[in-house]
Amino acid sequence: MTNHEKGATVRRLLRGLEAAGVEQVYYMPDNTGICAGAFSTLAETGPQGIPVEFPMTNRQEDSTTAAALMAAAGVSCIITLGGDGTNRAVFKGSGPDTPLLPISTGTNNVFPEFQEGTTAGYAAGLFAAGKIDLPAACWRSKVLKIKRAGVMVDLALVDLAVASDNFIGAKAIWDVSHLLELFLTRAQPWNIGLSAIGGALGNIPAEGSRGLHLVFGPGGRVVQAPVGPGLFAEVSIARKNELEIGVEVPLQFEQTVTLGFDGERDLVARPGDPLSVELSAAGPWVLDTRQALTAYKPE
Repeated sequence: MTNHEKGATVRRLLRGLEAAGVEQVYYMPDNTGICAGAFSTLAETGPQGIPVEFPMTNRQEDSTTAAALMAAAGVSCIITLGGDGTNRAVFKGSGPDTPLLPISTGTNNVFPEFQEGTTAGYAAGLFAAGKIDLPAACWRSKVLKIKRAGVMVDLALVDLAVASDNFIGAKAIWDVSHLLELFLTRAQPWNIGLSAIGGALGNIPAEGSRGLHLVFGPGGRVVQAPVGPGLFAEVSIARKNELEIGVEVPLQFEQTVTLGFDGERDLVARPGDPLSVELSAAGPWVLDTRQALTAYKPE
């Protein structure tokens, strides 16, 4: 999505927030001035835009820092524009108690959805104004926790991949021939990215208490899946196991590997590292536009 389209989406979000009666909106500044430009188009009666001030690095960690500051300020929810990686970074800062309303603008779009900004902003505004409560507006997402000796070191909202590469290099995982194992919070056949591999075997909903663990290898069941925009790949699945909430699965490998979180390599692990993966029910609350507006009953 171009910056022009993102700016138009933010302007429509603000109109929805304004219609719901929201008076203040915290936002993360960006080099292209998308949010600041959108606020400049509002009338004086529109929501006041408050930039979250901190030393920016132009790295993904900025989203984590901004989300932490917003959560500390007591925001009702955080609207995100991005893909799975952006939402992972935001959740690291916001924590499990601040709902996210994820709007898809990234490459691998499984956690966020494509949404019309006007109605998404209206839903977020009604929730912020207390006109819809949390159980009616939101549902709880799952999360994968990677642990070292029982202590969490990272997380993934959708997929956690173990690949045979021995260095991080390019972040994105496109070559599925390197995949050794894959852990999924959801597996839906209409999605794109690594979770689509699990989706080729059936449907694990985003909600609920189930996850999926796949082990790849020759001689297994061969499936075809859309692992990227316009990119299909075949993989051989040697073993499939369901994941249960709260059960740790130990990782064991005979070579140096990389771990990918929501489609991007982020960690190198070596034989003997005491790593495990746990499916947790304590993922982010997701503010669901359709669910929220269906529940809203005007006075």
